[in-house]
Parts: sequence; structure tokens; C-alpha cells
Amino acid sequence: MRSGGTGRGSVGVLSAGVAFVGGRWVEGVEVRHEAGRIRSVKRVRGAGKGRILLPGLVNAHAHLELTFLGGRLAPAPFPEWARRLMEERAKRSPGDIEESIREGIRRSVAAGTAAVGDFAWLSKNDALRQSGLRSVSWREAIGIAPERADEAARRALGFLERKTSTWSPGLAPHAPYSCSGELYRRLFLEARRARVPFATHLSELREEVEYLRSGGGPFRDMLRRLGRDAGTWRPPRKRPAPYLAWLGALRGATAAHANYLTAADVALLRRFRVAVVWCPRTHAFFGHPAHPVKRLLRAGVPVALGTDSLGSSPTLDVRGEIRAATARGLSLETALRMATEHGARALGLRRSGRIAAGCAADFTVIGGELPGDLLDGPVLEVIVAGRRPVVSQL
Repeated sequence: MRSGGTGRGSVGVLSAGVAFVGGRWVEGVEVRHEAGRIRSVKRVRGAGKGRILLPGLVNAHAHLELTFLGGRLAPAPFPEWARRLMEERAKRSPGDIEESIREGIRRSVAAGTAAVGDFAWLSKNDALRQSGLRSVSWREAIGIAPERADEAARRALGFLERKTSTWSPGLAPHAPYSCSGELYRRLFLEARRARVPFATHLSELREEVEYLRSGGGPFRDMLRRLGRDAGTWRPPRKRPAPYLAWLGALRGATAAHANYLTAADVALLRRFRVAVVWCPRTHAFFGHPAHPVKRLLRAGVPVALGTDSLGSSPTLDVRGEIRAATARGLSLETALRMATEHGARALGLRRSGRIAAGCAADFTVIGGELPGDLLDGPVLEVIVAGRRPVVSQL
């Protein structure tokens, strides 16, 4: 939970039996904080028994508008799944969507989420702006026809509002298969001008790669069924990452999924300082082959964790993504850095994601009856199984 939730001017001391500090476990920790900033971190023997202290967990890729989809969509080929999603969303009123977002916020807070990166298409910003969660609301733009780029960009730019201490707007062309190069260029330049985060779905699907290379395959039929007139669009005959680099719309971006990458793609993401967000349980839902997460991390590309939507993931609890990441061979420490430090990087939160003096006082505290020696015991079970309560200290 984010410390200072009852007021940014709060002053306090937080102690824990075990804390995740500097990428490692430390026993007996006391953290002093004031006005939303950590003032000091020190070792104190016997402090805070019964509590585990983590940097605030970051859900770096979510679609809170789609919280209403929980349990409604079964695994299916992506074009069929997307069709069903659009049908379900079309049944909902603006009020329904707002309530879906608020329910998503409630579930996120209950799971210990301190920050969230939300892709928004239909909603306004009110719910997240008022929630107290650190958050980025990326306005998702769609428009494959080049001649309609100005219209699609104007709709997205109308979403840009003044930042607050905890909330920022962002811009997000949906994906290279659903947005023209003109739309990417326009929104990237506007994001730079407004100094807001820029994100996109990238290399999510095999069909995406095929569509960009040839203009054919299942995606052409899917876009037609969804009424997405391609107009004068022509396939760039490039892979997604090189295509966005060629457009000048890759540097410093946050790329959701990045499931299908070549070695050259990985090198390009590192060169352009892209942050990747992996959603392990959505990845498994669609049956993708092994994610290139280890190659990305070895190359120095920060990889964060996200839950995606309840249309493809069972919960909005980042601890479930940590558990899934460790099941795929990553250490708990690596997965926790992805869910904290790397997540903050993906959202552009420079002072979040770490427990250190000068950083934001954002914490996730796990309480309950804990084993006597956590460092030699079932740490993973305690942290991510979801059977220990997440408690707010302030």
C-alpha cells in the first residue's frame, strides 16, 4: 500500500521483520518517512516481527475498464477472443465502465498494489485521479487508416489533463497492427512535448508480425470484421520493433508484452531504452511459447510485470504474476525487482520502486502469522500465495 494514504504530510516509522532492500532480503528494518519521502532506512534487531516489507508493488500494464470481464472469456485464438471482447464491451454503458474501473481499483488496493499503469479507451480519468494510487492513465488510440490519423490523435489529445502528485496522463497508440505510422509519429511527438509517458502493445502476436510484413493473414480479416477500414495503409514490411524505430516512435517507450522478439529486436529495445512489461498469466492464457524475458534481462532491458485485464488473467494481483514468473525459472528476487523497481521505470516513476532514503514512501506490507526464520523458510509462499493479509500501516 502507498504510505501516506491519509495525507502526504504524514510522518511515521515503519518496521518489519524482513524487508526487500536493494534487491536483497534484510532482517530487522526500520524505515522513517515524512511528507511522502523515505528519510532513513536502518537495521534494528528484532524490529517488526510478523511483517514483510516490500517496495510498493507496481502493476505496469492493466486494463481496468475490463474488470467486468472476469470469468467471461475462455481461451481462444486472438482474433476470436478480440471479437468476443468487443461484443461484451459494446453492451456496457459509460456508467458500467466507470464502475468496472472502480472495482479494478478496489481489487488492486486490496492486493497491495501501490502503482498501476492503466490503458484507457472509453473512460475519463476521474476514478484513478481520485484513488490515491500512483498511476498513469495511458489514452489508447486506434486508427490504422493514415488519412484518419489527425482525427484519432485529436481524440487522444483531448484526454491530456494536468498531472497531480500521484497521477499522470499518457499516450498509447494501441499496436502497430491497429495504428498507422502517421498516428504513431503524431502521438510520440505530442507525448514528448507534454512530457508524459508513451506506451504501446508491441510484438504481442505472431499474426501481428505477419500482418506488418505482408498485410495479410488473420489480422486483415479480424480488422475488417471489427470495421477497421485500413484506407491507404500499406504494410511496412518490417518487424514491429524496427518499424517503430524507423518511425521515430520507440525511444524511451514502454512496450507491453513483447512476446515475439529476435536477437536484433532485443538489441534494438536496449539501444532505445525501452521498458518491457511482461504479463505471465495472460501469456499462458493465449498459449504463447516461452517469453524472451531472460534474454531481455541479460541484455539490460528492464522487464516489469503486469496483470493485463480480467479478460485474460484471473486476478489483478501482481503477486500472481510474481508466482508465475518464478514458475518459469526466475528467482524470487528477480521477480520482485520486476514488480517494483522495473515497474516504476516502466511508468516513469523515478523515485518509486525502491526502499532507500530519498525515494517515495510507497510500501506493500504483508502481515499475519509468519514463520520464525523467513530467510530460510518458505518466503515465496508467504509473499505471493495470497493467503497472508496485505495490511496498510498508515
